[in-house]
Amino acid sequence: MAVCLVFMLMAFVVFPRTPLICAAGAAFGWKVAVIILFSGTIGSILAFLTSRYVASNWIRKKLERKPTFDLVARAVDEEGWRIIALMRMGVPLPGAIQNYLFGLTKIDVVTYSISTFIFTAPQVFLYSFLGATGRASLLNDGSSGLHLIISLSAILLIMSIIALIAWRVRVLLMRRAPLA
Repeated sequence: MAVCLVFMLMAFVVFPRTPLICAAGAAFGWKVAVIILFSGTIGSILAFLTSRYVASNWIRKKLERKPTFDLVARAVDEEGWRIIALMRMGVPLPGAIQNYLFGLTKIDVVTYSISTFIFTAPQVFLYSFLGATGRASLLNDGSSGLHLIISLSAILLIMSIIALIAWRVRVLLMRRAPLA
């Protein structure tokens, strides 16, 4: 229950979730990812709705200082779930800022919710698995080196995919930027 509440609240707080996901994975195993994914998605929806209906003027003023955010918002209005998917999978922008930013766009809450759930899942499972694997390797007596090699290979592969997606998002956003 505490893990669920923490990750619901993290959707509102501008703080990287990655260390917390890894810690939860180390403490509870990689299966905690399911709890993190559902509670994080619910929290994201609540932050999205807060941004859209409760605090939109205040959030707009905060985000006006960053011209990139306006660019992302316009891209979401034009491309919809595709931009949300790319941003959820590979942009090192804290989830809370993304939630607030997406709340200011024209995207509907259902599309936002489904996109957030589906495209947040790879990172949540990766970081939970990373935490669980890290703990297992520290507690391991060294007898299953093959298991560790396979685990590290999977982690490197997934991290490479996430890095490629992040690169692709940056390229797309740079193409959309108005030439000055």
